[in-house]
Amino acid sequence: MSQGSQSKLLFMLLPIVMIVGISGASQAANSELQRELQRELHRMPPPALLPTPATLACYERLAKISRFAPLPIQSEPAQCATPDLVRLERVTMPDQTQVAINPPAVLLCSMAEAVAQWVRDDVGPAAAGLGSPLAAVTDLDSYECRSRNRIAGGKLSEHGKGNALDVSAIKLRNGAVFNLTDPLVAKPFREQMRSLACARFTTVLGPGSDSYHSNHIHLDLIERSRGYRICQWNVLDPAMIASDVPLPRPRPVNLTSK
Repeated sequence: MSQGSQSKLLFMLLPIVMIVGISGASQAANSELQRELQRELHRMPPPALLPTPATLACYERLAKISRFAPLPIQSEPAQCATPDLVRLERVTMPDQTQVAINPPAVLLCSMAEAVAQWVRDDVGPAAAGLGSPLAAVTDLDSYECRSRNRIAGGKLSEHGKGNALDVSAIKLRNGAVFNLTDPLVAKPFREQMRSLACARFTTVLGPGSDSYHSNHIHLDLIERSRGYRICQWNVLDPAMIASDVPLPRPRPVNLTSK
């Protein structure tokens, strides 16, 4: 309910309370009216938690390039409270086809807008080089109130603010699935994806950053001093993976055989 609606409701109900008191109506009726007023007031969200003009403007921009749903105000847990989470379900491509976000990602509106633009302008054209148009992007994690890497007592993750998305793979319309961290996927494609992601997001973590990001790509829009950005995603070769796997020990030589 908007602040204007709250004000109208108060102006409608308060005179009734005054008239009842002046006319000497029964105490029971007066108490019931006051209780109803209190119930209505408690159903209203605090003004500070109503969507801001900036959030409403973000909704308008996002609606032009995606299908999404605004979510109820998130006020608990307190450390992860945010008023402008959305559920990003599909991205509308320039040719008006739809690319699914599977499963739908819960993100800040600003992060959802960046992800939608990334899918439209970067991932779609890059995926076309693999032989078929983009159909879906698979995500592993979006909004979740937790610490970084789920380490107890650690700093709040950007996931806890709705400002991060973990992506594992893309799916094409012909059914082919390409994992972004799989060394067997064409290296030029993975290098292109890394370059595009690092140009758009302020944090990109993948293989080589740490053990927590060996099988997916983490994207976020954290703001750092002096515009500092982090791009840590090693595009591995199959040979590099093979070198990490120890060869079987040679069989012992049979010295008694002839």
